[in-house]
Amino acid sequence: MTAYIRASLALGVRLIDTTTGKALDEADVRYYKDGIMLRPLHKGPGIWVFTNMDKEDFLMNISVRGYDDTEIKIEYEKLDPQLPMLDVFLMPSENSWEGGQVLEICGNLSKLEFIEAIALDRPICSFQSLVEKKGVYTMNLIPKMTGQQAALDRIKYAILSESGERYDVFEVQKQVTPTGVILKDPLLEEHKVNDRIYRIIYGKTDPKGRYSLRVRDDSDSLPHLLHFKAGNNEYFRLFDFHLEEKDADLLKGAIKQKAITEEEGSSDE
Repeated sequence: MTAYIRASLALGVRLIDTTTGKALDEADVRYYKDGIMLRPLHKGPGIWVFTNMDKEDFLMNISVRGYDDTEIKIEYEKLDPQLPMLDVFLMPSENSWEGGQVLEICGNLSKLEFIEAIALDRPICSFQSLVEKKGVYTMNLIPKMTGQQAALDRIKYAILSESGERYDVFEVQKQVTPTGVILKDPLLEEHKVNDRIYRIIYGKTDPKGRYSLRVRDDSDSLPHLLHFKAGNNEYFRLFDFHLEEKDADLLKGAIKQKAITEEEGSSDE
């Protein structure tokens, strides 16, 4: 007689390093709920699956060697009921050698909602075209090396404008060819062939406007393009972590983003 064991998927978590935008390779991860350690299944780099749990909102604490401890609120009404998957962005500890030391920009800015960045010298591929067919938006990509695959995960990426002063954010829904992905939503701006695509580096903010953003100190030059929102305004600012102070004024030299509507920024082809 064959016995079948059925497990009900309650939650999937993908852990992402804020400084690289990549899934964590670290397998020694500890999850806690109400002080009790949870025991999810490890399904590959960064992916953990929780089964046979009640689908009730709760606070989860995550502890990973070399990263700041993180507390997140699991809110099921905000997750896909069929595949309740959550991306969690972990910030490397300031004094950690894991993956290289880090440099930080931190401070306080009134009404700050978010801060993020891209590393300008580290594109992962380039834009070729965007094709719309029956409401489906397919982006064709140019790999860094001829003949390679341009593989993008189901997360958000940034595509730099031709001027290099701002970027457009898009989210991948599905990879359909070695160099083609379906987007969750259309792009808001037009882009040209060879506009570069980057992983996004995420910072942390709190309700009082305090912020922190860290990058790996692995190069003599660390040019980044910061993107942040304070109040009703979004800004972009060029920033090199080796040339500016840790507590540099975010608004100094920042360019306020012009509001763009979907009608003005359609890039359908």
